[in-house]
Amino acid sequence: MFWSLFLIIFGFILLIYGGNYVCSGASALAVRLGISQFIIGMTIVAISTSAPEFITSVIAVINGHREIVMGNVIGSNLVNIGLAGGLVALIKPFTITSSVIKREAFLLLLVTLGFGLCSILSSIGWIIGLLFIILNILYLYFVCKNDRGINKDEEISQKMALEIDLWGALKIFLFGLFLLLLGAQLVVQYSVEVARALGWSDAFIGFTIIAIGTSFPEIATSLVAAFRGYGSICTGNIIGSNIFNTLMIIGSCSIIHPLPIDDQLRHFAIPSLIGLTALVWHFFTEKRKIGPYEGFILLVVYLIILLKLISKEINFSQ
Repeated sequence: MFWSLFLIIFGFILLIYGGNYVCSGASALAVRLGISQFIIGMTIVAISTSAPEFITSVIAVINGHREIVMGNVIGSNLVNIGLAGGLVALIKPFTITSSVIKREAFLLLLVTLGFGLCSILSSIGWIIGLLFIILNILYLYFVCKNDRGINKDEEISQKMALEIDLWGALKIFLFGLFLLLLGAQLVVQYSVEVARALGWSDAFIGFTIIAIGTSFPEIATSLVAAFRGYGSICTGNIIGSNIFNTLMIIGSCSIIHPLPIDDQLRHFAIPSLIGLTALVWHFFTEKRKIGPYEGFILLVVYLIILLKLISKEINFSQ
């Protein structure tokens, strides 16, 4: 058990560093290729910080642990909104200055509602998965086509990216991807061993340990963006990551193999995700500033959801 826990922690460390390298390399590549900073924040950075969830989920479904995927995606999305968003607002309040963010938040709510409707099924198969992937591609096209609305003073600094040449950026990206692959393999393999030893389900271990661990890049990126005053980039990263998690990760993994939906996730976790997403959409739409009060609410709601699911799992395992 001790050795498994050590390797899980080591795997998370690799995921954190891998996500950071992938994010830095992808951002530098984007700058070198002339892609705007708005697209970097809403797409490149969001997708890069979701890379640990993506790699972990793909490896999990290939290894036959399909329920981990649903738990990981739902748990990660809750972490991004409740934990990352809540902590950012508590520590460094930010102002919603762009109507683009409000529009993206509404798109996230629609995607989450659609996913919730699909969860009524016993499993999500390749047809829905293919539809999700197409919708994600259309979303990326929509964002790129409407590349405007973010204040120039909220853009990510290009200084570091411009110091890296194209080949250097590519090497950083590939090295980060290697660390992600290795870390994901360790986390999935040994988390499953620990879960089985404790009598926990794959869905639960994906919802808690793996979801929180693979969301470290989103949390770190959001905090850094908030401290530097990039409020729109911070919220864009959270929204973009959640859309990518739902559409691309669920879509890709369900094409590999149909994804079953655990009853606890279907009846409790997914409705909770829809409710929390609606709450953050309300904050983005009705308020111009997300401060400590809103952050405290998001954080408390997330902790209540997490503790409720933990209590359900403990009662079930007993």
